[in-house]
Parts: sequence; C-alpha cells; structure tokens
Amino acid sequence: MVNSNSEGKFLYRLASDLLNRFGNDIQHVAIVFNNKRPQLFLKKYLAEISGKPVWSPHFFTIQQFFAESVSMATASQLKQFFVLLSEYNKLLLKDGRKTVSADVFYPLAEIIVSDFSQIDYYLADPGKVFNLIGSIAELQHQFPNFDEEQLEFMKSFWGSFSPEKQSEIQKKFIEMWHRMPLLYENFHARLAENNLMSSARMYRNLAEGVNCNPHFIEKFSHVVFAGFNALSKAEEVLFRKWQDDGKCSFYFDADEHYYENPLQEAGHFIRRNIDSLGLHNQFEIRENRINDPEKEFTIVQTLGNITQGKILPSLLPERLKPENSDSRAIILADEGLLLPVLQTLDDEDLNITMGYPFEQSAVFGLCDLWLDIQEQIASGDGTMIDFAPVLTYIFNPLIGIEPEQRIAIHKEIIEQKKTRFTLEELSKGGQKSELTFSKYANPTDSIKKLGSLLLIISKQVSEIRKLESLLIAEAVKTLNVLSDSFEELMNDKSAEKLSAGFVMKTIRRALAGLSVPFDGEPLSGLQVMGLLESRCLDFDELIVLGMNEGVLPKVSITASFIPDNVRRAFGLPVLENQNSIFAYFFYRLLHHAKKVTLVYNGITDEMGVREESRFLKQLEFETSCKFSYVLQQNQSVEHAGLQSIVVEKKGAVLDMLNKYLKRNSTVKYEKRISASAFTDYISCPLKFFYSKIAGLKEPNDLPDQIGPHMVGTMVHDVMEQFYADFIGMEIREAEIKERAKLLPEMCMNAMAGMMKLDPANKLHKQTALQQILIKVIEQYAIRVLDHDASIAPFTIRELEEKDAYTTLLSIEVEGKEEQVRLMGIIDRVDLHNGKIRIVDYKTGKDNLKFRDFESLFAEEGKDQNKALLQTLFYTYVYEQCRGVDAVEPHLYTVKNLDAGTLFSKKAGRGVDFLLVDENLAEFKQEFLSRLKEKIGELFDPSIPFRQTTNPDSCSYCSFKGICRR
Repeated sequence: MVNSNSEGKFLYRLASDLLNRFGNDIQHVAIVFNNKRPQLFLKKYLAEISGKPVWSPHFFTIQQFFAESVSMATASQLKQFFVLLSEYNKLLLKDGRKTVSADVFYPLAEIIVSDFSQIDYYLADPGKVFNLIGSIAELQHQFPNFDEEQLEFMKSFWGSFSPEKQSEIQKKFIEMWHRMPLLYENFHARLAENNLMSSARMYRNLAEGVNCNPHFIEKFSHVVFAGFNALSKAEEVLFRKWQDDGKCSFYFDADEHYYENPLQEAGHFIRRNIDSLGLHNQFEIRENRINDPEKEFTIVQTLGNITQGKILPSLLPERLKPENSDSRAIILADEGLLLPVLQTLDDEDLNITMGYPFEQSAVFGLCDLWLDIQEQIASGDGTMIDFAPVLTYIFNPLIGIEPEQRIAIHKEIIEQKKTRFTLEELSKGGQKSELTFSKYANPTDSIKKLGSLLLIISKQVSEIRKLESLLIAEAVKTLNVLSDSFEELMNDKSAEKLSAGFVMKTIRRALAGLSVPFDGEPLSGLQVMGLLESRCLDFDELIVLGMNEGVLPKVSITASFIPDNVRRAFGLPVLENQNSIFAYFFYRLLHHAKKVTLVYNGITDEMGVREESRFLKQLEFETSCKFSYVLQQNQSVEHAGLQSIVVEKKGAVLDMLNKYLKRNSTVKYEKRISASAFTDYISCPLKFFYSKIAGLKEPNDLPDQIGPHMVGTMVHDVMEQFYADFIGMEIREAEIKERAKLLPEMCMNAMAGMMKLDPANKLHKQTALQQILIKVIEQYAIRVLDHDASIAPFTIRELEEKDAYTTLLSIEVEGKEEQVRLMGIIDRVDLHNGKIRIVDYKTGKDNLKFRDFESLFAEEGKDQNKALLQTLFYTYVYEQCRGVDAVEPHLYTVKNLDAGTLFSKKAGRGVDFLLVDENLAEFKQEFLSRLKEKIGELFDPSIPFRQTTNPDSCSYCSFKGICRR
C-alpha cells in the first residue's frame, strides 16, 4: 500500500521513475549511491509502487561499483603505512640521511597518504604538484597552461621560499617536498608488486584506463547514479564518458531555492555538475520547496552541549504511530551527542543507524588499560610494573577479580605503600591476570593475548549485557585483521623491528576507530542518524542537534603538506569546498520536511562563546518560513537548602559512646579520648561521631601521594631519631651541631618508614618527589635544631611514649559522677632552665597567638586555636600521669620559629600576655574546668552530635563529602 506522505520524497520519485523507464528490465540495472542507507528505502518504495514481486536491481556504493573494475585488492591502512615507511627510508638512505622509526613517521605518514589520495582522486600530476620552483620567473615556463589566477596562487606560495628568505624549517620542508614525487611513484609501485592498491589509486586507474577493466560497466544494461553532490575529478571524467556513451544517467537531489541562486553555496556542486560538466539530471529542478510559508522552524538554544540530548522528551511529546513511524528523524550534526540521546530516549522503536562508538565504551576502557600496562612493562625491565595500573585493573568491573584478591592487593598498596609489583606475583591471579601481566614478545603475541582476554570477558557478560558482547566481537574481528597484517610484516626480512610502544599505539588506534551497529528494523521507528547518513532520505519532521557554528559547517580541514595556494592552483579540495558540501547536506534535509526543530548549544565555556550556525540566520533571511525561538532553561532542580545533620545519642550510638566511661574495674578499657579527638569535638561534634563512634576511617594516601600529615609524621620521626640517644641526658649546642650531620640519613629512614620502602634499596628507588620530600624534611629539622641549639643546654626527659600518658578524668553525666580515660601522645618532654616543657612539633599553619580563653571553646570555632588546646590537654595529662605541676606547653611551629615557642594573648596597648608562671597556672585551672564541662557535654544523652556551622572547619575535613559542606 502506497503512503501518500512518501510521494514527494526523493527516493519515492526515483523508484517511480525507474519503474517507468525500465519496467521488468530493472533487474539488469545498477543503482549507485554514496552510502548504503538509501538502498533499503528504495527497495521498499519499489515494492510499494510495483504492487507485485519484482526482481531487484543491483545496488552498489560508489566504492563497491568502482571495485568491480579491478582485480587488485585494496591495501589496509597498516599495510600502506609500512610500505610508505620502507620507501621513505630508502630515499633517506639514498640522500645520506638517517632513517626514521615507525613511531616518528606515523603522524607524517597519515598526512602523506591523505595527500597522495587527494592527488589521485583529483587526477593531479604529483610531479608538478611537488615541483620545486627555483624562481618566480620559472612559473610561466613550468606551467604554461595555468590561467592568471592559478599563476597568482603559485606566486604567493613560492614567493616566500626565495633562497635569501629560507628559514631552517623551510629548508627541511623543501627537502621533504623534493622527495614526494619519487615517494609517490615508489609507494604505488611497491603496492602493485603485492597486487594491492589504495582506494584513491583505483579511482585514478579507472579514469585513466590503466590496470583496470574499463568495460566492467557493460555487465549492466544501464547504471543509475543517484543523490551525488560533490564529485572528484576522477568521478567527473568517468561520469561524462559513460553519459556520452549512453551507459548511465543521473538523479540529483536538489531544490530550486539554492540551485538557481549562484551565490548560494549549497548549490555550488549541483550547478557545477549540471551546468559546467553537462551531466543531465533526470529530475527537473523547478520547485522551491524550502521557501514554503507553511514550513515551521523552531530554533532552540540550550545551556550546555549534553542538554541538547536531554531535552528530546519535550520535543517529542507524542509516541510514534505505526502508520508514520518513518516520518520523523533526529539528525546529529555533532555525532558526539549520540550518547546523551541514548541516555535520554527510552523508546523500543528507536532506530539508530549510526554505530555505537567503541571508544566511548567500557570495553575500550579495558583495552586501553591493558595497552597501558603492556607499554609500561615493555618500557621497563620486563619484570615489574608500578602500582597505579594495578590499582585500576583490580577495580575494573569487566575484570571481575575475586574480592579476596582485590582486597589483598589494595591493602598492599594503601597500607604497605607498595609501589611496584612483579609480573610473577600478579600473573598468579588467574587467567585474565596472566594474559594481562605478561612480558611483551611480539605484535601477534600481544594481539592474541588481548583477543583472548576479551573472549573470556565476553562469556561472562553475554547473558546480561548484549551491547558489550557485540563490542567485544567487533574488537576481536579487528584484532584478527591487525594480527594478519603484523604477521605478514614480521615475515618480511627487510622490515625493521617494531617497538612495543608503536605496536600498542597501533592497536589502540585501530580499536578507537570502531563502531558497532545497533540491532533493529531499519525501516521503522524514530530514526537517529548522522548528517552523512541522511543523504537521499526525506522526513516529514526533523530534529537537528548540534546546529553550532564550527560544527555545521565544520571549520577544521584535514592536515596536509600541500599548502592552500598550491591546492587551489591544481584544483584540489579547499575549505570553501567543505563549506559548500555541508551547506548542501543541511539544505537538502529541508526539501520535504514541514516541521523542523534546530537545536544548538548557546552556553559560554572554555571553548569560548558558542554561536548558532550561520545557516540559521541565512535561512531566516532567505525564506518566508515560520520561525520561532526558544531558550531551553536548565531542568529545575529541587534544592532543600543546607540541612544540618543531627545524630541523637541513643541506642547503639549511646552504647558505643559509653564504652569510653570507666564503669567496670575488671575490664581493661581501650577506649580513650585523645587530644585530637577532643579538639575534633570542640570544632565539630559530628566529626567526633564519624571518626570515634561510627568508626569511619580517613582515606589513606596512595604511595605516590604526599599529604601534609605525612610531612608532619616524618618530621616527628626525624626528631625522635635525633634525640633518642639523649634521653635523661643534658644536651649542648656542640652536640646538636655534630649530630646534625646525620640528618640526611635520618630523613631517608623516616621516608622509608613512611613509604614502606626497603632501607637497603631506598637510594635507587627514590622518585623525584621523594627526593624533594627528603630535602623539605631536612630543612624543617634544621630549623628545629637551630632553635634548640640557641637555647641549649637542656635535658631530654621523654620522647613519644605511645601508651605512657593516660589519666582518668571525673565528670558529671546526668547527675552522676563518671570517669573517662584521657590519653596523650607527646612529642617531647624536656627540662630547660629548671622548667619542664611539653614540646609539640607542628608543620602546618598553627599560631602561637590566641584572642582570649572563651574563643578557644566557642561553638562557631572561628577563633579557636587547636594547637593551644592540644598542648594544654597534653600538659594536664602529663602532670596527672607523672605527679608534677608547673609544666609549660611549648609549640614548635617549624615554619616560623623566630616567633618563639610560648603561647600568648594580645592584650591592650600591644603588650603580650604570655602563658608562663602565674598566667599559665590560672589558665590551666580555667582549662580544666572547661575540659570537664565539654567532656561532660560529650556524654550527655540529651545533647546530640551536630555538624559545625563554621565552614572553615570543613575545609580539610575528611568527611566533608558526607556532610555536603
């Protein structure tokens, strides 16, 4: 049954005309398109119009059709590269130059092959394109057939290369330019020796009647070329010849709107094909279907690129009906928007004609990781690997490593600070690990291992994730082709040995370019396709995403060694050609559509201001169609505002809290409140809950991360090593200076202990970061020792005693007396000028100044001095533990020891209030009173754990992600 909506569509008109012209003989006709997609729709329309079974014509893409003329196979990209590399190195040796490696040459090879292809497609003479012009005067002689414009192009280019103006870069460019003609000839000759050719060479050979069967077209009664726009020079020659011989005809899909206007770039190539080349169009171009007052355009500006895909539900309010299921389409001018579209639309009838990009899949992520691991193994001694890729590997969801093994390796990295693993120990983790952590042998062996790994994973995911299985199947197929290419090269004795790095990069490039087609009925559902796939297809309604300048039309051009001036002189493609091609793609979409929604990203980002495509303004200026503009706001997000987190002290929480209280004399209590736990509670009660009640651990640093707390720990370690032999002894300035010579070794020992390194091998294992760290620690230690030397002599009484300083504190909880155990780990206790001092080392931004006593315990905490609270806490615990008094708290702020070590309060008129003697004794009494009050509050069930209202306290808190601060 014929759908009336289809009658105006290009492919429907084509089907109708072909049946009228050829009738039952259509089975002997060849129909050639640029791509495969239109073939399906044309077959559908042929069946609908004929109303009976008919023999199908022969369908080809242009590449497939031309391939009918040759017996040679098309060389793979990898094969072309190695042939080009071999021939280029031969020319270098001939010139007395050093050869280049595959790694270095690959980027150049891509450009050279592209340039050679364009020379072939456009039938240019490589000897003339790459000809070296000695002077401007030679131009007329060298190119007598050039018109004035072409000569001007050449003059503008070669005028900058006069001998007196040549720079070093220009000289190197000329040297390479000089090799190009011979390289071109040798490259194609070498391929031909292997019965191979490039696709572009196939075009040239057919146009020039060389190494081909020019009579292949006679296999068909007639050939129809449909929907073509921009033609290469080779296509122009062939099409005109075959038309003159009466062997072919043309159906150009064009509209009067841009065809009749010589300034409209969309019609540039159609006008050239019909008016200049004389190709006869079977369809007369008389109707202006674009400038239709009833045609509706909605221009939608979104605030973000991904938002273009996310707003589709609002643009598609109605579900598709069976009778018009192929009447609507989503066109992706920016094909990178496919994933946002897939993540947004949930329609079983969705028909995606584009392939899913392998590079954006989890499977490619695994392949990329495997290649990184192999590259690192090959670049080292082949027996060990760094921890970073191992950590990524064990957490990769596709690997599915056993939990016990993952936990064990993770502990080694995080807790033991293991930075290197042997391949032997890692390969024991199963078949997947054995395939991953193996020594590089050769290209085919590596490809075989990666393919085997993917096949193992495919068996695991096939039941639940069909897409991953399809992706893996496509990847394995590509790897097999790549393996054959490498194997052929390895059998070539003259070929150079390839580095492992190049092999891995080649595998990565091959996989990154893959796409996997989606399953589905191609002639039904909402069509989702790229701009190129939309050629020849017509829809009643369109949504085009990515209507941004720079996307449509594209502004980037393929890299080339052939400058723009020379390209223009020889008729090779230039940027304006690209603009005309994309203009045609866009305007052609509008032939049949009655309702068009054009969406673009209007947000300013790191790429600059995003502007709508100029085609939008151009279209509005040229036509009398209906236009409406919509600014799509971001989707509203409900925000409840900042809500304070409150944890009540009841049930299990209260039980855990009460474990700090001494209620059973027969039980050895391990729950003790430290100085840092106390200051945590003062600054944020919720932080105390997270760390001491809920038992949440602060994340450990990775082996290659150096956190501020690690620096502090290492400084403490160095100072403990330094004074360990002087406990109970008086130490003088000379002894300090003499022992300071051992500081470098002590710093290395401290770092080795912190990083869990083997001291015997620490020298050759030090990274640049570790070497810098050692120097920083050494400088901090020197500052401490310089200060100590200035106040010597003094006596070291005690150093960091982990369990020595504990005492019981009596508090009141709900009207009853309770006891809680306090604990302090004190850096150093010494005796100086008859006074016992508590010394606390600090490597951060701690301050000796405080505003007043009340500010230390203020709930807002903006003026808290945590260092003072901690040292007072240590002082109280030590005095109670050792039965002494008058102990002074001292703070060694290693970044600023010039300010002294005593705490002080700024009093009026600039006089400091030092915490010594009577001032200190009074301050201690106030501190003890407030200490009991705050600890009592901690155990009061009626006062819940609340988060602080001071955001400064959250800046470096390990739990700020939980609190949403």
